[in-house]
Amino acid sequence: MSFLHPWMLLGLGAAAIPIILHLIARRRPPTVIFPAVRYLVDTAREHQRRLRIRNLLLLLVRTALIVALMLAASGPSVPISGVPGHAPSALVVIVDNSVSSGAVAGGTAVGEPLRRAAAEVLSRATPEDALWLLTADGPARSGDRKTLTGMVDSLAVSSMRLDLGAAIRQADAILAGEERPGEIFLITDLQRTAVSPAATEAPLVVVRPEGDVVSNVGVGSVATGTQPWQLDGGGLIVTIAGDADGPVALSVAAGGRPERQALAAPGVPVAVAVTGLTPGWGPGGVSVDPDELRADDRRVTAVRGAPVARGTWNPADLHLATAVQVLEADGRVRRGNEVTLGGLGRVGGLSVVFPPADPAELGALNRALGRRGVAWRFGDPVTAAERSDSGALVGAVGVARRYRLERSTAGGTGILATVGGEPWMVRHAGVVLLGSRLDPEWTELPLAAEFVPFVDALINRVARGEVALREGTPGGTVLLPDRTTEVHSGERRWTVEGGAPFSPPATGLYYLVAGFDTMGVLAANVDVRESYLERAGDRAIRQLWHPARIIEPERARDVVFAAGARGDLRGPLLWLALALALVEVGLASLRKREA
Repeated sequence: MSFLHPWMLLGLGAAAIPIILHLIARRRPPTVIFPAVRYLVDTAREHQRRLRIRNLLLLLVRTALIVALMLAASGPSVPISGVPGHAPSALVVIVDNSVSSGAVAGGTAVGEPLRRAAAEVLSRATPEDALWLLTADGPARSGDRKTLTGMVDSLAVSSMRLDLGAAIRQADAILAGEERPGEIFLITDLQRTAVSPAATEAPLVVVRPEGDVVSNVGVGSVATGTQPWQLDGGGLIVTIAGDADGPVALSVAAGGRPERQALAAPGVPVAVAVTGLTPGWGPGGVSVDPDELRADDRRVTAVRGAPVARGTWNPADLHLATAVQVLEADGRVRRGNEVTLGGLGRVGGLSVVFPPADPAELGALNRALGRRGVAWRFGDPVTAAERSDSGALVGAVGVARRYRLERSTAGGTGILATVGGEPWMVRHAGVVLLGSRLDPEWTELPLAAEFVPFVDALINRVARGEVALREGTPGGTVLLPDRTTEVHSGERRWTVEGGAPFSPPATGLYYLVAGFDTMGVLAANVDVRESYLERAGDRAIRQLWHPARIIEPERARDVVFAAGARGDLRGPLLWLALALALVEVGLASLRKREA
């Protein structure tokens, strides 16, 4: 037996009060002297015997009444079933309202019986229980039974993903600071892709539906390739997710162009051409026919149409000139003065600057950069075998020689790539600085297969300050480009700091803005893993979350506060105290009449 308020047991000392009063109030029959004294003495003795028995019973009843009241006040509980009510407990209810819970089976969404089970679980709570509700679309919320039940009743399917293992670990951390017996109720469709390992000290009950899962097909990914696209168009690479047996019909649209139809088999990428774009960013998307899970039937994206850059370069720079000639033949670059490759170009134009071949020219170049307002300069030379980072702009390539890129003024940002943890490519004020010359003696990049796409990106995207389309999921974290000042989505605006993380609250397109320029777009879509509805098996769950009790939604109300809580004895003790009080009143009344 344990007690919620053990200090109340000090009140058991009050049980001595009836004994003390009984001893003080003991009555002795008066001595009466008259002729019939023997008869009166016999009568008094018989009456006194009855009074002594009633007084003793009254003493026991009053003492037991005080003991029952003090025990009830101390909150006793025992680990047995069959006792009415439950001891004050701590309960974390995890309701999985992620995308997969919106799948329809037999005309009813999978999440509906789960939400009803959550409401029934909370209905068993008392005002003395500590309650928390954890869902896919927010942090753990504490509250009373009425508040949390209202949240469950209004709970909708969220576009965010719930990692079940992480949710269990979070719930266990909440209960770790509780003195009351704790319990975790995980109410979920038990999607296999959402299951991850978790160890818990608190008892865990998993409520999951019965029956087979429905088949599903969704849009898994949409890749736009190198951006910006030329105005004559480009192509999307689409992959279908799910468990379809054959090809699936797609509807594809991008850049404001009419939809096009295509077929794709699950897991097999298919290219869909899009022609005729207008300059600027344009929304796009890929959709499949509606099925039992609607949330993954469409995936949004965006493409930017722009004329190819017009550039100038030094023909004596052999490797760079060769790459540009390939791009020129492919229509990816034209001759002009928009972008200068290899050196500092005209004021007002865009420049991609490499270190000079002659170190003696470095000082003059740094002074020219300072006059242009560029917040970066070339520093000390570094000769060491290093590798660049593996980022979106350039993969991991060897770097044998480079100059350190140093901030010349406060506030220099725009780091695009690093080597050895130090800036290797930066952009500021329309100027891109590269720490190495594009020569095999400096870096192996000119000999790598990605060299031509890299030069394409330098001319058409990096020098112009564009960023590639970024992908994210609702509730996930995406690092913003350094120059980002605002994020726009419809009428909503977020003031942000460049380089900081951003979490899109829902699916859709989020435009990344620097000042008055749109730098790029973040496309937030449902996590592709939500398209696979297969459930984890009970045996695997018991091994992964040992010990875990797995039940159906219909049993949730009967099981809550029994797996981890204890039977509350306060109710029986209070009923006992009431019965003792009634007995005491009856004995006291009878005693007064016979006294």
